[in-house]
Amino acid sequence: MSASTSDAGSQFVQRVRHAATRVLGNSEAGTEIIDLCRQHEDAREMVLADRAEDATVVAIVGATGQGKSWITRQLLSDASVAATIRSGNNLDEATEKLTWIGPRPPADLDSRHERFVACAASKMQSIGMPYLIVDAPGATDDRRGIAGVAERALSLASVLVLVIRRDQLRSQRVTGLAAASEGTIVIPVVNMAPVSTSGSEPGQAGTDLAADIETLVSRLRETAPQSSIQPAVVVPDFEIDPRSEDAVGNAAANELSKAIEFAIEEAGSGDHRRGTRLTAMDARFTAAVASVLQNQLPDLTNAIDRLDAEARKLPTQIASTLLGGPIPLRAAVRNRLRLELLSDTAAIWFPFRTILSLLNLTHGAWDRVLLSFSGSIPSLVGAVYTGVQNIRGQHETGHDLRNGLRQRASAAVTDRLGPMANRFRSELNQLRRGQVGLDDGRADLDDAPPATLSGVDALQEQSQSAFDKAIQKGSVSGLFAMLSGLIGTVIFWCLMAGPLIALYQSYLGASVETLFELFANQDTTTSTGLDPATISLAAQGSTATDHGPQIVSSLDRFPRPHASMLLTGLLLSLLPTSIFAMVVLSICQGRHRIDRIERHLRDRHDAIIADLQSSGVLRLRWSDPLLADAEFLLSIGRTGQHK
Repeated sequence: MSASTSDAGSQFVQRVRHAATRVLGNSEAGTEIIDLCRQHEDAREMVLADRAEDATVVAIVGATGQGKSWITRQLLSDASVAATIRSGNNLDEATEKLTWIGPRPPADLDSRHERFVACAASKMQSIGMPYLIVDAPGATDDRRGIAGVAERALSLASVLVLVIRRDQLRSQRVTGLAAASEGTIVIPVVNMAPVSTSGSEPGQAGTDLAADIETLVSRLRETAPQSSIQPAVVVPDFEIDPRSEDAVGNAAANELSKAIEFAIEEAGSGDHRRGTRLTAMDARFTAAVASVLQNQLPDLTNAIDRLDAEARKLPTQIASTLLGGPIPLRAAVRNRLRLELLSDTAAIWFPFRTILSLLNLTHGAWDRVLLSFSGSIPSLVGAVYTGVQNIRGQHETGHDLRNGLRQRASAAVTDRLGPMANRFRSELNQLRRGQVGLDDGRADLDDAPPATLSGVDALQEQSQSAFDKAIQKGSVSGLFAMLSGLIGTVIFWCLMAGPLIALYQSYLGASVETLFELFANQDTTTSTGLDPATISLAAQGSTATDHGPQIVSSLDRFPRPHASMLLTGLLLSLLPTSIFAMVVLSICQGRHRIDRIERHLRDRHDAIIADLQSSGVLRLRWSDPLLADAEFLLSIGRTGQHK
């Protein structure tokens, strides 16, 4: 068993003691719980202490007068040692000490409660490994001293030989012993069984005995489910058996030793058995604490039950508001789907992508208005993807949203838990009335809510991640974005190509004519030897006036389109492209697609809340120390969790 497990168990007991002292003080219930803590710590120490130095401890236990000492003597072949094992049939002869029997004494022998009888290993019945026998006094004896010593044997042993006389098989005392021994190997020994009257074999159990034994074993397994309850060993009554006492004793010792050896091999290593025992002891301890509180403080327990039930439901209800209602959530989904489409559309698809961007801004205007007022994770996600804010603005928006959730949580806690917490404190004050020196720790908490919701940041991070994944999974594919971009671009340029081609055709024709004319003038100048300026003026049909020569420019050949014509062509091309972009956006944010994403997102969000609650991240932390201690104490054994 790991040291961390042991430390956790010890810390839990210390916390129970602290809570009981602070909440219950010296009341009857508080005193009883403190005693339970002390007894449980002692029992844990005995289980953890390897007093037998790696030897197996076999305890012979049972009620007074069942024949425990006789069974113990049968496991010893040394007559002088067997003679020291006193019987408990007479109170004068009964011992109030644990009797250790083996080749060497256990560590830290307490002479007040224990004694050691040396016996060589060769003189002990073999079980295939070193062991020590512990003969305990009657575990159900009415005398408190004897009962306490017997309980030590239950805590020390790895194997319990539970001796029950035939006529005591239906006694409820047996069930009590089994409950106290949970987590160990238990071998019932039915002593003083009547000899079979069928005439088959001596010592064979009859039909009634077999039925009673089967009922006993079933009852033990039901009472101690974590114990390894082995089949019963039946020992005939040697006073009426035709065989001698020694023969009956030898047969019983052989059968019992084989049962012990088989059970130990089946149960596994000592560390595993020790861990199982500690787990069972912790469960008994929490059940005992819960029983004390339920029996002695029913009103207080019921009050904390109601408070605890409400505290468990409240984090889920508060966390559910983080996702927002249907309208803002669907608005956030639409906004993100459009942005995903825009980011997947390459810039090469011009001007379709530009039209898509403009439509996204105008189409999502009302969506952003809704998100700005929702105060939920969709608004946080929408704020992150809104390009109109700078980095500082996004940080402030996220901070405001987180504070908004905490404020809603604080208001819900105050409204729902405040009155119940006040009633609980009233019940507690009545219990603590008259006790001095008890600080309720409420000095500076009168205006504060009784609890705060922890795990808000973790919830928001996981919710945002789930939102992103849901959008990526439900959005249109990159292939769809590429094809729509290609089609939209083709639509625009097919419609805009006519006037542009005509314009460029005229422009290119004029350019070609001008270039040819320029080359022709250069050739004429070269062949005639005239001044190039004179030839150029003549070629252009220039005339002289009083104000000088007028030159007819070749630029007149170039087209001069009207702006209205270009604007008309642009508008006629943009309109079908915009309509196609609207169709693409409608497909991108279709109703069925949004419904599917919303269902997936809400299911995932509920799963995140459940995981965070089960791991203890998302929960209410009591701000009132006394209330926290009382809630922890009164929830032990009934909630199934150590808080």
